[in-house]
Amino acid sequence: MVNYHKVIFVLVLILFTVSCTDNNGNLKNYREKSKKATQLSSRIQKSNHYTYYIPKDSSIEGVLIIMDPHGKPNLVLDSLHSFSDQNHLALLGLKEIENGISNYNSIIKRDLQHFLSLNNLHNMKIYLLGFSGAARMALIYSQRNRINGLIVCGAGLHRQTSLPFPTVMISGLSDFNFIEQYYTSDSPRTFNRNSIAIHFKGKHQWPPIYVLDDAIQFIINRNSGKGSSNSRYYEDLSKKYYSEKEYFLSFKSMEVAYKLCSVEDIKTMRKKLVSLSNDTKVKLYFQRQNKYLSEEQKRYQMLSESLEVQDLKWWNNQINYIIDKSNSNKNELAAQSYSRTLAYLGILMYSRLNAVSAGRGHYDLFPKYLSIYEKLEPDNPDLYFFKGIYAYTQGRQDESKQYLKKSLQLGFTDKAKMNKYFSQDFLYGIL
Repeated sequence: MVNYHKVIFVLVLILFTVSCTDNNGNLKNYREKSKKATQLSSRIQKSNHYTYYIPKDSSIEGVLIIMDPHGKPNLVLDSLHSFSDQNHLALLGLKEIENGISNYNSIIKRDLQHFLSLNNLHNMKIYLLGFSGAARMALIYSQRNRINGLIVCGAGLHRQTSLPFPTVMISGLSDFNFIEQYYTSDSPRTFNRNSIAIHFKGKHQWPPIYVLDDAIQFIINRNSGKGSSNSRYYEDLSKKYYSEKEYFLSFKSMEVAYKLCSVEDIKTMRKKLVSLSNDTKVKLYFQRQNKYLSEEQKRYQMLSESLEVQDLKWWNNQINYIIDKSNSNKNELAAQSYSRTLAYLGILMYSRLNAVSAGRGHYDLFPKYLSIYEKLEPDNPDLYFFKGIYAYTQGRQDESKQYLKKSLQLGFTDKAKMNKYFSQDFLYGIL
C-alpha cells in the first residue's frame, strides 16, 4: 500500500490556507398563510447571507447545505430543484463561505438556525455538501455538530476512515486531490456500506449533477435504511466500463452498486464485488495505479522543493514535459497522473503568490512565481490580479490598473480582496 500521508498533509495545508405576536388570532393565521404562499410562489428565496429553495409541495424532510469555496452555491443549487422536489429536500446555499475564512463554523450554524426558524422547521435531517476548501470546512463542521450525512467533492476526509453518518467522496480522475480519496480494491473501505467514493472523468471541479444526485440519494437512503433503484444502473455501468477496459471505473461502479443496493441484495452484490476485485485485469490495474501514485507523490515533493532553487529555463522545460505527458494517448494512467500534477502546480503557485502578496513569502521571487503561474494558467484571472499587485508595489500604477481590468474581464469577482490590497482612490474607475 502506498503511504500518502505526507502528500495529503501538504495538500491540505496549501488548500486550506476560508417574532412577532398579534392579539388577533385570525389575522395572525392569515399573515402566516400569506407569507407561506409568497414563499411558495417565488420558489427561490434569498437573504443577505444565503439562498434557499423549498420543494414545490412545501413538504420538507431534510435540509441540504451547499457550500462553494468562492461563495457561489447557486452554481449547484440551481440545478438541483427537481431533485429537491422529488425528495422533499430543502436546499440552503451559503453565500459567505469562501476560501480563507476562519469563522465558517459560526456562519454555517447561524445561517442554518435562521433558515430553520424562518420556515418553522423542526427535527430536520441535516446534510452537508461542499467542494474543495468548502468541503474541508464541511468536514470539520460535521465533526463538531450533529448532521446526518456528508458529501465532500474535490477533497478527502483527512485520514478519517469512517464517520458516524453516511459519507460520500467525489473527485475527477484528473483532480490533484484524487490521491486523498483513493483506496485499493482490498481496502476495508471498499466494503463499508456507510461510506463511498465516486469518481468521474474530470479535473478539480464541481462534479456533474447526475453524480451529485446519486451521492445525495445515497446519504438520504442510508439514513432511511432503503436501497436505491440506481444500484442496478451502476451494475450495468460496471459491465460497460469493463468491456471498454476501464477497469478502475468498472470496479468503482460495482462498489457503488453494492452500497446502493437493498438489504435483500447485499449478499449477492457483495459476491459480485469480491469477484471483480479478484479479477486479474482489475488487480493489475490497481498495481499500476499504486505505482503511478507513488511516483506522483515523489514528483510533488521534488517540484515543491525546486521552486526556490531552479531557474525559469528549468521550469519551462519541466512544465512543457508535464504538459506533453498529460496529453499523451499512449498511457491513460500516466496522462491522468501528469494532469493532476499540472493542477497541483497551479494551486501551489496560487498559494505562494497569495503568501507573497500578503507579505509572508520571498518578495524577490514574486516575478519568478508570476512567470511560472503564467506558463501554467495564462488565462487565470488570479494571475492578472497578482500581476496587478506586483506592478503596484513597483510603482507602476498605470500598468497595475491594466492588469486589474484584465483580471475582471476574465472573471475575477473578489472585490473585497481588491479593496484589501489597493486604495479606493486607486480603484476608482476599475470596480
